[in-house]
Amino acid sequence: MNIKLKKKLTSLELSDLAEAIEKQENDTSLIGKSFNERIEILAEEISTIRYNKLVAKLISNACFKYSSANIISVDSELRGINKDVIMNLGELGFIHTATNVMIVGPTGSGKTYLGCALGVESCKNTFRTFYIRMQDLTRKIDDYFSTPRQLKLFLKRLSNYKLLIIDEWLTNKPSDRDIKFIYELMDARTDIYSTMFITQFDIDTWHERLGGGQHADSIMDRLLSNHYEVPSSENNIRKILGKEKADSFSKTLIK
Repeated sequence: MNIKLKKKLTSLELSDLAEAIEKQENDTSLIGKSFNERIEILAEEISTIRYNKLVAKLISNACFKYSSANIISVDSELRGINKDVIMNLGELGFIHTATNVMIVGPTGSGKTYLGCALGVESCKNTFRTFYIRMQDLTRKIDDYFSTPRQLKLFLKRLSNYKLLIIDEWLTNKPSDRDIKFIYELMDARTDIYSTMFITQFDIDTWHERLGGGQHADSIMDRLLSNHYEVPSSENNIRKILGKEKADSFSKTLIK
């Protein structure tokens, strides 16, 4: 493709078309294809390019702790979870039904990786997804509290994600201000969008950690009205994998 045409396509915001045409020009297997066949291939190529760019953008904007997490790589046996459970979760039915997902387990049990893997899968299905740690959530609430408009915009943004993942849920007991925000957030999302909670605290302790008052009642009612708790393992996967890496390195030293 000549430079002038490429610049023209780029100026028309058709850089993906230019990319697809250049790919065709370097593919000798297309020489015998008809004009219509080559157009069909171009259309498919452009669709793929745009999809890949969209998914990459969604994953980047989601701010995952593990942005390369993959549902296929989740070791179900090590995590003590039935493989079918993981694969069924990977089909994202919980998002379509606005079901809240609770991933509860001890430190190092692979909760965050599994949550991020499901989040990445959500992005691959072009769902707007966002990951945030509880500490960062409460910090944002504090930062925006003196500017109500900013706080309202933050609440609106979190309310509209197809999947919202809150990691380290209730690691620190939230303040009254935080609890009120969480109530408004859950009220806006319940029965519309799915929220995922990743935590080491059993669900039956959440009410007390949310202050035990009326807001806690309302929050728990919304969280549990439609939810699924992912089975968890007591294995400390971080230690197990760390030991495997250390043993592997030791073997290289012995050689």
